[in-house]
Amino acid sequence: MRKCFLKSSRLLHWRLTRSYMLISILAWLLVELLLLLVLGLGMHVSRSFLLITALKSNANVAGSLLSGDHGPDHAGLNFWLQQQQRTVDKVFSYTGLLAIVNREGRVIASTGTGTRPPSQGTLLSAQLPNQSADLLHTYLDSQGDIKPITHESASTGVVALVPLEATDAQADGILVMQAKNLKINASLWLGIGGTFLLPASVVIVLCVGAAGAVFGAVTSRPLIRRFGTLADAADHWSHGNFSVLVHDPGGDEIGRLTRRLNHMAEQLQHLVQVRQEQAALDERGRMARDLHDSIKQQLFALFMQISGAKALLLQGKEGALPRLERAEDLLGHVQDDLTNLIHELRPAMLEGKRFPQALREQIEQWEELTGIDAVYQVQGMKPIPLQLEEALYRLTQEALSNVARHSEARTVRIQLILEPDRTTLEIADNGRGCHVLSKIGKGIGLLSMSERLLPFGGEVRYQSKPEQGFVVTATVPGQEQQDDEA
Repeated sequence: MRKCFLKSSRLLHWRLTRSYMLISILAWLLVELLLLLVLGLGMHVSRSFLLITALKSNANVAGSLLSGDHGPDHAGLNFWLQQQQRTVDKVFSYTGLLAIVNREGRVIASTGTGTRPPSQGTLLSAQLPNQSADLLHTYLDSQGDIKPITHESASTGVVALVPLEATDAQADGILVMQAKNLKINASLWLGIGGTFLLPASVVIVLCVGAAGAVFGAVTSRPLIRRFGTLADAADHWSHGNFSVLVHDPGGDEIGRLTRRLNHMAEQLQHLVQVRQEQAALDERGRMARDLHDSIKQQLFALFMQISGAKALLLQGKEGALPRLERAEDLLGHVQDDLTNLIHELRPAMLEGKRFPQALREQIEQWEELTGIDAVYQVQGMKPIPLQLEEALYRLTQEALSNVARHSEARTVRIQLILEPDRTTLEIADNGRGCHVLSKIGKGIGLLSMSERLLPFGGEVRYQSKPEQGFVVTATVPGQEQQDDEA
C-alpha cells in the first residue's frame, strides 16, 4: 500500500498538483508578509498622528486636575502623567521626558525615559534644546484656541505639545514631550498583524491550498494525456515501428516537440529502409563476388574438362577418364562452395551460443570441408555487441574462404583476444602469400573485410610476402574507448 502511494506520488500529475498548491500557499504568505510591511511602513509614516492620539487620551482628566478649587492637584497629575507614559510606551520606544507645564512654562509634573526629568517649579525651556525651547515659548504665547502640534528634526528629535483644559476655555497647562530615537514598537505592529492576519491566514491558506490543488489537478490532466500519448508512440518506435505518429495540433512547446519527434520518426523509418536496402545490395554484391570468384570459375573449368573428354571420346583417343575424374573433383568443389554459401546465409547459428563457441564450430566445419588444419585459440572473456559478433563471424568466413581458394596453405591459426579496451581477431596461414597492395580490391575480398568493421571504429591490417603466408588482423576498440574518442 505504501509503495503504491509513493509510486503514485512521484507521477507528474500529482507533482504538478502539489506544485500549484504550494505556489498558491506561498503566494498568499508573500502577500501577508507584504501587508505586514505596509502596516509597519504606514505606522512609521503616521507616527506623529499616533503620538498625538496617545498623548491626548484622557486629556480632559488632566485639565480638571489643573483647574481645581485649591490649585493644581500635583499628586493626581503625577499619577495621570505616569499613566500617559505607560500608554505611550506601548506604542513607541524612545529616550526623553514627558512633562506638564503651566502657562508660564514652569514644570508642574514630569517623568522621563532614559533621562532625568526636570524638577517641579523649574522652567522646562531650560531643559530643552534651543529649537524646542523656542517652539515651546511660541506655543505658550499663543492666544485663543490652540491645537496639538508635533515637530521633528534630526538634531532635537520629536517635540509634541498638547493643550490640557477642562472645558473649551483657554488651556490651563501644556503636556510637553521631548523624545529622541522615536520608533514604533515592532511588537505592536507584529501583534496587530498577528491578531488580525493570523486567524484569517489559517482559513485563507486552507482555501488557497485547496483551490490550488483543484486547479493543478484540472490543468495538469491534459498535459499528462499528451505526454502519455508521446510515451506510447516512443514504445512503438523502440520496437522499430516508426509508422506510428502522434497527432497534437497544439502550438505550445509540447506541440512543437511532438511535430519534431514525428519528423524524426519519419526520417528514422526512411533511414531504416535505406539501410535495409543497402544491406541487401551489399549482401547481393558479396554473393555475386563469391559466385564469380569460386563457383563460376570452377564451372568453367568443369566445362573445359567435360568438353575435352567429349572430344577424346569422339576421336576414340585415350585420356578421357582422367578428364572425367578431374571434372568429378571440380563438381565436389562446386558442391563444397555452394554448401559454404548456404551456410553463410544462416546467421542464426550465432543465436543461443557464446561467440567464441560459435566461431569454434564454424572453424571446425570449415576444417572438415577443406582438409586444412586449423588451430583456434581464445584469450580473455568479455561480452561484445551482437552486431560486432556477426561482423567478426562474417569476416572469419571470408578470410577462411580466401585461405581455401588462394593460399594453398596446410595450416591456419585463428586467435581471438578479448581485452577490456579492444577485441582482436587474427587469422594467419602458412600458404604462398602475395603482395598485399596489389591484391586489395581485386577479387579476394580484402576491401570488403575492412568495410565490415567501419561502423564499429575498427580496422583490418594485412601482412604478407610471397611464400611467407598471409596474416589478417582485425582490431575493434572497446565501447568505452569509442565514447572517449567521440
